[in-house]
Amino acid sequence: MKRLATLFTFCVLTVSVNAQNINFNGKIVDSNNSVITSATVQVIETKQIAITDNKGEFSFSLPNGSYKVSVTAKGFATEIKSIESGKSTEITLQPAKIAEVVSITSSYLVGTTEALEQTAGSLQIIDKAELENSRVYNFSEALRKVSGVNVRDEEGFGLRPNIGIRGVNPTRSTRVLLLEDGLPLSYAPYGDNASYYHPPIERFESVEVLKGSGQISYGPTTVAGVVNYITPNPPEKTSLSLKLIGGSRDFFNGNAQFGGTYGKTGIILNLNRRQGEGTKENVRLGLYDFSSKIVQTINDRNILTGKFSYLKENSQLTYTGATEAEYAANPRGNPFINDNFNTYRAGFSLQHTAVLSSKLNLTTNGYYNFFSRDWWRQSSNSSQRPNRIGGTCRGLIDLSTTCGNEGRLRDYKTYGIEPRFNANFDLGQVRNDFNLGFRFHSEIQYRIQKNGTTPTARDGVIAENNLRETNAVSGFLQNRFIWKNVAVTAGVRVEKIDNKRTNRLNNATGKADVTEIIPGFGISFNAFKNSSFFAGVHRGFAPLAQKLELVQS
Repeated sequence: MKRLATLFTFCVLTVSVNAQNINFNGKIVDSNNSVITSATVQVIETKQIAITDNKGEFSFSLPNGSYKVSVTAKGFATEIKSIESGKSTEITLQPAKIAEVVSITSSYLVGTTEALEQTAGSLQIIDKAELENSRVYNFSEALRKVSGVNVRDEEGFGLRPNIGIRGVNPTRSTRVLLLEDGLPLSYAPYGDNASYYHPPIERFESVEVLKGSGQISYGPTTVAGVVNYITPNPPEKTSLSLKLIGGSRDFFNGNAQFGGTYGKTGIILNLNRRQGEGTKENVRLGLYDFSSKIVQTINDRNILTGKFSYLKENSQLTYTGATEAEYAANPRGNPFINDNFNTYRAGFSLQHTAVLSSKLNLTTNGYYNFFSRDWWRQSSNSSQRPNRIGGTCRGLIDLSTTCGNEGRLRDYKTYGIEPRFNANFDLGQVRNDFNLGFRFHSEIQYRIQKNGTTPTARDGVIAENNLRETNAVSGFLQNRFIWKNVAVTAGVRVEKIDNKRTNRLNNATGKADVTEIIPGFGISFNAFKNSSFFAGVHRGFAPLAQKLELVQS
């Protein structure tokens, strides 16, 4: 009985103490007053931990009094604040110095859960955890996780992107805007948006896909949607990762990544090697991809980010498929043993981020890309099997002896500068998110075709020699009006594009220009928790190559 009484007394005392606990509530936001989800809030005195929800809110049950909490979140500096009973606390986190640029760059499309709820369109994020846990083989597997996206494989390795969104033709991704950290990824987005290049998925930390009226901020292509690949930030501590995958048909995929932060300088390096035989005979693919990123903190309000990337591919790759009879005889057959695809790409960008105040940011990007693609092949389509342009060719019987071939040789130079200004302010009870940006962009294309007289020729008679030049000036402004659970987004983009083409064989030239106004409007309404209704309308635009009338000079 004595033991029972003691136990009873303990229970009563425990209930009595718990009865005095009260809830401590709070909210975590960033300097733009956007909520921060998945932040860790720890009570220093009791070591209790809470994680902020999709509204950035947290709560503790504690005895009456005053406590200190430590708040941490990825990309932000740790903050220590006091919380008191009976008061709802709002804590603002400032970006970590070395990651300040990412808090802006990474939010080109998204940024926070709150932005997702206020977007008048379809927005889906494939985050770092999902990419790592699903161990995607290439970008095709990653994008198939996004609703409405259709990815068509070409060679099985994910080297050439054929991406379609909501019914558009996926060939060469010509109706989709591909970005890396908000900058154009394709080598000629204005003059020739056909993509023959895609970096390995191992280079990126997350992928954002936006469909709807909000895409007018990112142009020039606003038809189907935007795919934005986000590169990782340098880690705070030195780290090294290595991934090696091997398989049949001489398949190998190796990736090494090194990074760290040293004083005010952060660096991350990534090297990828991919090789293997294709699904057909006489097809082999191989590439090296190197990328680097350096983040230099100048002071608390100014940061420079430099990126350099280099890709080299040398593949035995044909353009030609099989006829029905050939496929029936050998489904994996490929008689075009001399076709070769050789390409390399070098890209450089420099970004300056100026944090003018807690609600004003200015980000300026400069970029330069060089892309070279040489494709020697004995057939370009079904009417040229094999080519009869050079040599003595009686058909497939002479394919490997006297039939000629074609060299489709392409070089591209792309460069530009793009400042973007963001401001957050209140007008009465209406919160405003204002964005303004400009882009000055230039492209030069050198397009040459050489016809060789033997199957293995890598030189020949010049059949085409074109110089294509494109200069574009664009600007946009967009404002999001946020009142309670309603967000209205209105904006407009203007594109002015000048094209010039020169036939360097006869000096004939042609010019064309186009100016387009691309408006967009959307509204979203968060009726209840975790539910949003949205509607939007915008103009779809793609800067296809203009028909130019060549004039003899």
